[in-house]
Amino acid sequence: MNAESDMTLDQFLEQWPSAEAGLKKSLLAYRQGVMDMQGVGESFLPRPGVSYSLRWDLDPKPDGREKPLFAIADVVPLGEEELMLSLCFYDEEISDPDELGNLIPGGLFGQDGYCFDLEGDDPELVAYCLQRASEALEVARKAS
Repeated sequence: MNAESDMTLDQFLEQWPSAEAGLKKSLLAYRQGVMDMQGVGESFLPRPGVSYSLRWDLDPKPDGREKPLFAIADVVPLGEEELMLSLCFYDEEISDPDELGNLIPGGLFGQDGYCFDLEGDDPELVAYCLQRASEALEVARKAS
């Protein structure tokens, strides 16, 4: 993957390893689902060698909203042609009735996070995570 920290999301997606096409499909499906929610803004933060993050928050961001996001998708390089996709939320903003996620203590801007790891094309887990994103968005709206 390109080592440029000023790369755009489109540039990042263009250089996605072909061996991880299923994971890219999951990311794009999740992204579309989140962006279809009302009042959502997106940012992209490339940190070459560490992760490439898509972050979503309320748009416009209400005065007094302290959290920088309600949902994040981290693409983590595991090698030249291998990636991991982790969809994360603040622990207190979502439920996990099917117990598919992992608690990440202090792992989301110093607060407890809850992450769901995808390893390929997984429409069922993408749909499940979109339900979590909807929950997190509603909590963010009420807290603002």
